[in-house]
Amino acid sequence: MAELVMTGVTKRFGATVAVADLTLTVGDGEFLVLLFDFRNDVKSYFATRVGVPVAGGTLQTAIDFNNAHAADEMPFFNQDIFDLAMALAPGPNDPQPIFGGLTYNQALAIDHDAGVNGIDKAIHDFQLDAVVTATDNPAWSTDLIYGDHFLFGTSGLAAGPGYPIVQVPAGIVFGAPLGISFFGTAFSEPTLIKLASGFEAQTQVRAHNQPTFAATVPFNNIQGTTPRAPRRHRNYPNSPDKKKMFHHHM
Repeated sequence: MAELVMTGVTKRFGATVAVADLTLTVGDGEFLVLLFDFRNDVKSYFATRVGVPVAGGTLQTAIDFNNAHAADEMPFFNQDIFDLAMALAPGPNDPQPIFGGLTYNQALAIDHDAGVNGIDKAIHDFQLDAVVTATDNPAWSTDLIYGDHFLFGTSGLAAGPGYPIVQVPAGIVFGAPLGISFFGTAFSEPTLIKLASGFEAQTQVRAHNQPTFAATVPFNNIQGTTPRAPRRHRNYPNSPDKKKMFHHHM
């Protein structure tokens, strides 16, 4: 019998509901780990490619290609995450000034502790099989004016420490899907799959709400506006007046 942090439908198929006010620790090292691993993994991936401009290259190769073809590759957005990843020091124990001197290995330790002191502690203290929560706010359209209409999300609680998570449809809000997440401690995939499968079998949300193909963004989301390409960083010549060229506009 599963003990879940959820209400309502669980009672219909024999689950014990443990409603708890949980304060879970977030893995604050996640973004540094993501950037560091991304840069190295892209290089490994490019080493397997042939017949393409980035074959055998690095993330910097991709950055240079995008800059050289900015009108085609980046008509509306820059590549800030690529640039951040390339700005990191190369070693796992090198302090990263962008992250206040934190090292990659220290970031890994922060994420690990977030799992031990967050999800693991909650499951132990409340004697749970898993933690269940809304995945995030209902799905949104991304447009060129406001970007993502993101309000909240819970997947990061499992992502930081690298714990398993299963997400399935939970309902429809004004035509937009809403998800529900089942996550637990390390190697709890069999339990999570059983719980998520049981939820789907009872609710039939997916069966009653087949995917639809909404209009392509951005065509219906920018009517009455004129999208402009982002401003590119310029290589200004060294001069005594150089600092005067940069201004913040409100």
